Amino acid sequence: PSSVPSSDPTLNHTDQNEQLCPIEGIQLGRWVNVTHNAPPYTPMRGEMQQKTCSDFKVDAQFQTYEWEPNAVHSTGCAFKQFTEKSYCKLMKNKTVAIVGDSTSFDHYLSLTHLLGVPQALPRAMAKDALMTSRVCGNASTLIGKRDFYLNSVNDVVRKHSPDVLVLNRGAHYVDDSTLMLHMNQTLFPQLMDWQESCRLKSKDCYLVWRTSVPGHPNCAQFTEPATSVEKMEELVRNETRYNWDKFSAQNELVLESFKRSNLTYEVMDAYHTNILRPDLHDRGDCLHTCLPNDNTYASFLHHMLLNHMDEETDDDVENED
Repeated sequence: PSSVPSSDPTLNHTDQNEQLCPIEGIQLGRWVNVTHNAPPYTPMRGEMQQKTCSDFKVDAQFQTYEWEPNAVHSTGCAFKQFTEKSYCKLMKNKTVAIVGDSTSFDHYLSLTHLLGVPQALPRAMAKDALMTSRVCGNASTLIGKRDFYLNSVNDVVRKHSPDVLVLNRGAHYVDDSTLMLHMNQTLFPQLMDWQESCRLKSKDCYLVWRTSVPGHPNCAQFTEPATSVEKMEELVRNETRYNWDKFSAQNELVLESFKRSNLTYEVMDAYHTNILRPDLHDRGDCLHTCLPNDNTYASFLHHMLLNHMDEETDDDVENED
């Protein structure tokens, strides 16, 4: 939809000559209030986790918040907003698989809506459900796989041969030693095999790890984004029932283990952005977010894919030289 002019013009970057903000440069920033002439889409009723926001109106201006990295101002780089046309150009003849718990499945649902191919989900869905959507005029595939502990990544890779693999675990808490044992002895070897297979086929495969975002205790009291990560962490620190207070430390443990691995990967740092959104929850569910207000991960993935394709183009030019 076309947008009502925002009071902050830095949100809309369309100059093709602008330098994209580096992936590590988009994690720090602020949420900016914007108004669009219409919502990006109308959510389907009855979705499992990412429910329709209670204040959503179909035929009305759509007020929301969009992420603006600090780097947009400090370096003049561009943070590109998601568009179906751009995503489909990037992912033509490619398969994207998003594997993880219900918050990862929320990412898949958001993308299906933004790409115009939402599916009505059953009210009762298997914990290990896998859904496949043909998107972009049947030119691309999008997979959403519920897998709380990432035990079936190998199956997804072997059956669907994804070009892009987006992984996350953390909301279903296990102790540190159990988590690290699985990452180092099961998941990492499987991912190494996948990347080696891609290399042998001269196939460009892109691995993204998304960090986990804790819920927000007493979320109903919030009506707008927060501005301080520290204050939100202090809020979360007092919530021990769901182990939300341990998410930050386990994010760091996982990222350190990735650094020690021989994997090629990028990090989608959802933690530092969405911990600032205590207002994104609905109807007493203070972990999951609601549609169509939260398309953050879709936006981040799109920007990361743009960066990745830019780098691949640069590599090709260097190899030709």
